[in-house]
Amino acid sequence: MRWLSRRDFLKFGPTASDADEPLVHIASLLVQATPAGCEAVRALIDSMPGAELHETGHSGKVAIVLESTDSRALADATTELQQLSGVLTVSIVAHLMESASALEEQHDDESTTVPAA
Repeated sequence: MRWLSRRDFLKFGPTASDADEPLVHIASLLVQATPAGCEAVRALIDSMPGAELHETGHSGKVAIVLESTDSRALADATTELQQLSGVLTVSIVAHLMESASALEEQHDDESTTVPAA
């Protein structure tokens, strides 16, 4: 764990030691579309690097996870999805920024396991 000084805590943006570390942006989107629009979304996501499509089990709705070191690329992908014929809504559910090294760290699976009810 790294301790922050009060000055670093109050300062917006990365600290000097973090400035050299690349950030990875991860966004999750929920897309609602017509059946033809869903097919267009699937085709577009298949061609996008760093994009994953997940079925929701609800007709006309798909979830998408985008990952990039460039936040502009996420915004451009969202705009491209919104402009597809048959797409009704594109909602950004979450946007996370994490250092690339933190994403590569090993985690104990037991610490993230939710006990069965």
